[in-house]
Amino acid sequence: MLKNLIRGLKALCLIGLVIFGWRHYDTLAPRAVALYQTSQKNLAAALSGDLSSHLLDADETSETADSTTTQSSGDSTNNSSASSMTSTSNASESSSVAASSSTSTTDATPIESIVQNTTLKKTYYYTFSSNLPKAARLVFKEAVATYNQTGLVHLVAGKASGTQNSVTFSMYHKKMSAGSTSVELGHGGPDITKQISWRGTQYWNNATASLNGSYSSAFSKSVAVHELGHALGLDHSTSKESVMYPISQGKSSLSSADIAALRTIYQKNA
Repeated sequence: MLKNLIRGLKALCLIGLVIFGWRHYDTLAPRAVALYQTSQKNLAAALSGDLSSHLLDADETSETADSTTTQSSGDSTNNSSASSMTSTSNASESSSVAASSSTSTTDATPIESIVQNTTLKKTYYYTFSSNLPKAARLVFKEAVATYNQTGLVHLVAGKASGTQNSVTFSMYHKKMSAGSTSVELGHGGPDITKQISWRGTQYWNNATASLNGSYSSAFSKSVAVHELGHALGLDHSTSKESVMYPISQGKSSLSSADIAALRTIYQKNA
């Protein structure tokens, strides 16, 4: 008797499922077919290795560059990028540098994305903004001498014209919020213009390098060298031996990796 009752319940369930499926055939059938086709494609992709490649490409395309691009009139394109340098600080706003051991790297220091794949001339003309104090001018002149010693770039005082490269040294004021553990010491970056004409493609850089006048620790050679490095096309480095390390280490001498990056940028047009 119990077996017959169970069989009857199973039969009723089966009949109910058939009726439900028939009534919802228009919606369930396409979903079932799509699910089956997707499973087949993913299985085939996984077996061939294409699925992992596709996922990797999706991750790579999600990365964005920290720069702005504007289209100017005619056949010229202008790209600009700016980065800043910070220092850790205590309550009295004096920078502190933790003692650490690090090894130098033979890899070149990263290059600003908008400078990559450009052909820039090695000569730059630099000027000082009218509000720049003597202390700031002094450390920027020292930074200029540091880069000129490499022979890879040639920075001279004067105003650029036309398609010549330029660097403008300036100062700004930015106070950090109360309780902040870091201080922004300066910022700088390249401003690349690309011009295409019957004479070919030309690139020039109207860069800027600025010190944060709200903090006396910004008026140092190491900060000036860092910001001028950005202006010339160097990006932040993870190596503490590099002058492009984003947190001030008090370094003002270019590492071999810094010089290698400059060579990559400027020897293409040597």
